[in-house]
Amino acid sequence: MTTQFSDFLSAHAARIAQLWVRQTQATDEKGATGGVSDPRQFVNAVLVAMTADDLRPLSAFYRLDQPAGLEDRFNTAIRHLQAVRHVTDETAREQGVDVDTRLSLALAANDEVGEVTRRLAAGCIALLGGLLSTAASASSARDTSLSITMHELRRPLTILNSYGQLLSAGMLGTLPESATVAVEGITASTEMMVRMVSALAELGRLEDPDDRMALEVMTPTEVVNAAVEQVSTEARLRGTTIQVNTSEGIRLRGDRRRLVLALTNLLGNAIKHGPPDSSIELSARADGDVARFTVRDHGAGFPVEDASHLFDKYFRSVAERQRKVPGSGLGLYIVRTVAERHGGSVAARTVEDNGAEFEMIIPIHHHAKEP
Repeated sequence: MTTQFSDFLSAHAARIAQLWVRQTQATDEKGATGGVSDPRQFVNAVLVAMTADDLRPLSAFYRLDQPAGLEDRFNTAIRHLQAVRHVTDETAREQGVDVDTRLSLALAANDEVGEVTRRLAAGCIALLGGLLSTAASASSARDTSLSITMHELRRPLTILNSYGQLLSAGMLGTLPESATVAVEGITASTEMMVRMVSALAELGRLEDPDDRMALEVMTPTEVVNAAVEQVSTEARLRGTTIQVNTSEGIRLRGDRRRLVLALTNLLGNAIKHGPPDSSIELSARADGDVARFTVRDHGAGFPVEDASHLFDKYFRSVAERQRKVPGSGLGLYIVRTVAERHGGSVAARTVEDNGAEFEMIIPIHHHAKEP
């Protein structure tokens, strides 16, 4: 950091010397009152003027949590200016002005340098504060826009999904078998889109440092049943059966909506990667101080080298893209984020050509009480 700042200021040594020569000439022409004749005042004025021109790139060289180091950086910069005094010597010879002597006096003026430091630090902090405020406003506007967009997308999809379910159930009249199959396909697709839009909106909230979870007491069975219901149409169309095994007597304190979302993502991932007319094993069991939600499919599994990236944001394996498996690379990332927000973790295992097993691990609160 110090080297960067020193190099930056040293790069302006020639500019300082030229300004000094110009200022000296103006003083000689206009008399003692026509300009700044004291080298100390000159260096102070020039550096402050430079601040106005160069503060934006210079601001990146500051760490606001260590303001005490600013004056030391200026002193280092002054030593660099002395090291490049050959520039001022050359200018002095050309202009016939003894810049070297006068600049040396200015460089020795620690009190003036300290004053410049304080001014520069204050200006830098003010600028960064403005930039942060602008960024915060832009972020807030973006989040608001995203929230409105997600709401507008979710509404027509929810209506479409509701009508699809009514048609499938025969509540709007009897449909021929071929039409029933088509309507079920439309319903499954809209359910997936509704979940995707909801997940995107939820992701924005999960990544918000000011977000707070809506904690309540629940059982893993409640989470499992809600998640299975979310993917029921999608599973039925693919011929996938979900075998559920949950332990009784476990109570969790967590954000119900987000835990259901995370488990729904695991189930959707298993349905998507498992072969048609296959089964998925879903279990929720106690293991010491944690509850393990485990989803097992019987698809192709995943390469061992992908294991450490499966829960990364936007990650999609080469095999997944080659098989043209639909997805955004956000589902498993949301699972990990939800688990970590609850103080838990995730895991993934694979048996080549015999499926994959994904696990969400959430701490158990044995003495949890209703809020």
